[in-house]
Order: sequence, then C-alpha cells, then structure tokens
Amino acid sequence: MEIHRETQREAQRIEIDSLGQRTLPADALFGIHSLRASENFRYSGETLANYPRLVRWLAKTKMVIAIVNGRNDKLTTEQSDAIVLACLELAAGQHTQALIVDALEGACGTSMNMNINEVIANRALQLMGHNPGQYQFLDPLDHVAYAQSTSDVLLTATKLALIEEVSELVDTVKHLGVSLRKKELQYRDLLRVARTCMQDCMPMHLGQAFGGYAGLTERLAQSLQAHLDLFSVLPIGGTGIGTGLGTYPGYRQAVVAELSALAGRALYPSANLFDAIQNMDVFAALSSTVKTAALSLGKVANDLILLSSGPHAGLNELRMVPVQAGSSMMPGKVNPVHAMGLVQTAYFVTGLDHSVSLAAANGRLETNDYMPLIAVSLFKSIRTLAAAISSFDRHCVQLLTANEEVCMTHLLDSIAIAPTLKQQLGYKRAAQLVEQSLRSGRTAIEIAIEEGVMSRQQIIGVLHQSSLHPDVSA
Repeated sequence: MEIHRETQREAQRIEIDSLGQRTLPADALFGIHSLRASENFRYSGETLANYPRLVRWLAKTKMVIAIVNGRNDKLTTEQSDAIVLACLELAAGQHTQALIVDALEGACGTSMNMNINEVIANRALQLMGHNPGQYQFLDPLDHVAYAQSTSDVLLTATKLALIEEVSELVDTVKHLGVSLRKKELQYRDLLRVARTCMQDCMPMHLGQAFGGYAGLTERLAQSLQAHLDLFSVLPIGGTGIGTGLGTYPGYRQAVVAELSALAGRALYPSANLFDAIQNMDVFAALSSTVKTAALSLGKVANDLILLSSGPHAGLNELRMVPVQAGSSMMPGKVNPVHAMGLVQTAYFVTGLDHSVSLAAANGRLETNDYMPLIAVSLFKSIRTLAAAISSFDRHCVQLLTANEEVCMTHLLDSIAIAPTLKQQLGYKRAAQLVEQSLRSGRTAIEIAIEEGVMSRQQIIGVLHQSSLHPDVSA
C-alpha cells in the first residue's frame, strides 16, 4: 500500500499561477492554464483538436517564430530546436489529446493559445530530456510565446488556415461547374418548357438551363477566390494591440517571409497593425460570400428537386439515381437526398454567417473578444458546404439523366409554344390558337397542324430555332 501511494505521488505534478496551485498528471502535456480553461468553458463539446487545420497553422506559426527567435539569440539553440520539433509533431496531428480547451472559450482566444503554448513547451521539455512542468528549462510563456500575443498569433494562424479551406472550397465549386458544363453539352438539343412564376413560359433547351447553373458556379468560384489576397496580409508582430510590444526590429518581416515559404504563396505584413488586430471585416466579408455561394447553389438544388418531382404526380423531367430508401412507411419511395442536403447546408451556413456578422460587429476597442466564434463559424460553414457540394456533384449532378419524352410532351402539350408561333403567325392568330386550346382541351400544336398552319416538323424546327439567341447561339 505504501508503494502504491508513492507511485501516485510520482504520477502527479503541481503547477502554480497567480490564482494558486493545481495538481496535474505528471506526464500531461497541458498545463495549469489549459486545465482551468477546460473547467471554465464546457460549451460546445468540441475542443481545439476538432479544428486540425487551425491547430496545424498555430503550430507552424509558433515553429517559424521559434526559428526567428533562435536566429536572433532570443532563445538558446537547444530551446529553439526543441520547440521546432514539438511544433512539427503537433502539426502532424500528434498530441491532440492534450488540446483540451473548448473551441468557444470565453475570450479572444487566449485559452486556446495557452493550451497550444503549454503542449509545445511540455513536449519540447521531453525532447530536451526533462519532465513536463520543468519550466525553468523552457517556459510556455517566456519562451514558446516569446514576441507573441494571442491577438496576432491566432489571427495569423486563422487566416492561413482559411486560405487552405477556401482554396479547397473553390476547387469543389469549380468541379461542380465542370459537371454542369457536361450536362449542358449532353442536353444542348433537348427541348423543354421554361417556366416563370411557376407557369408555362416559352421553349428552351435543357442544356441552356445547365449552362446557366454552370455560369453561376464559375462566378461563385471567382468571388471566393478574390478573398485570398486579403487573407494573405498578416497581423503577426503586432502582439497585443498593434504596438509590437515584446518584438524587435526585423522580427515581423522575418516571420512573414518564413511563413510565405511554408504556405507556398506570397504573404505580406499588415501595413496598419492596429486595424488588422481590431477589425474583423475581412472575415465577415468572406463569411457573407460563403453564405451567398451556399444559398445560390441551394437554389440550383431546389430547381433539380422540383424538376425531378414525381415520378407520376410531379414534373418528372429529370431522374436522379436512387441512393437510399425514402420512407419507413411508403415502400419504393426515393427522395432527392443529396439535393435536399445541399439546401439544408445552405440554411446552416446562413445561420453561421449571422454569428460571424454579430461577432465582427461587436468587437470592442483594440481587439475582438469574439474571435473564437468567428473562426469556428467560418471553419464549420466552409467545411460543411464543401462536403455537401461534393456529394451533390458526385451523387446527384453527375448521375442525373433527363426524361426526354416527358420534357417534349410537357412542351408540346403546353401553351409555351405560343411565343414562338407568334413570330410566325402574329400575336392575334397565336392568341386565338391558345384560346382554342384552353377551350377545347386539345393542344395548340394539334390545332395548328389540323388547320394547316404549320406541320409538326416545321413547329419543332421553329421551337429549336427560337431557343437560340441570335447573338450567342454560335
């Protein structure tokens, strides 16, 4: 029993801060600040570990800073090398069990930054041959966080992580555009009835509808891409509020140069560090563009849901490949789940955008207290939207087929041919045909053929021709 008590004592360590002391597991890579934060903030059920790209860039940013600080004799070579190795491990996905702080911690990110600092410091101590908590050899705040503040480090890492997230979203949207262009080509000659105000309107080709959707995706991709330049401007070196207190000449330029090499793109130090640290407009603007992309593509998905409705009591002009049963009580029912999933995601992203807008608008004075909410909301919205678009593309758009017979029947049975016949017969005669059709229950095309106005072949030819814009059809 005495041996057991001794083993338990050896398995713990004590750390002290300004509030007192706490006992931690001896081998824990987190420290007292992380422990207190994990107890104080139990909000979302997610920790920093749920955002691996942010963790990766926090680790890379601190690694670069350790290299620059070592180069300028602010750290010993041993300290700098150990921090670099610990950061590399963290960036590779190791030690995430020690990231214990809730992602929605109640500050501007201080607790998350403390958590990262302590994990890096304690792992670096192990690499140096010491035990976690022996901070006289390497301290989380005096050494790992040298020349840094949460304000500039978290903003910098978030921007770099979002560059990668947005780039992947852009690629996903572009890929959807390619799939839609293929459908445009596949159905460039298939006539269908266009609808405005949910009423039969005029003839068009199904390919033209897909071409319109493709044009939307290409424009959305450009809008998202345009934000990357703004996110390439970094506030690192501003420390707490923009004065650069705790840094030294040449520090921020050196750090930005090293980060540029890591990121594989040109990065720039902020021209006005006070502006960069306190104003979150670039994040709000990005969030708004992501929301616009989500809702715009949700409109496309809703169109496909409507056009594939049926199969017997709906429009049934498009057919989606079934991927799962659609009802627990209606055998054989299949739902357009990937299209509906994209619409649902669009509404989810809209809510997250509102959170970003509120958080950006309510930052006070020299920093924004709600940066964790901004970061979490953007990572969630971009990640979820990219996944939903990818599923919609692969399982819905690419496998979508047209019910060609139904498309033609709907067109030829409708009064949507009247605008085309008007060009040949004049408004008055075309209106008479529509009136006869509505009164008799027969189609306008049947009446036109019967009365010798035009043959079916001529009408079909005119419908095709009328669907091609004289300036852009070529």
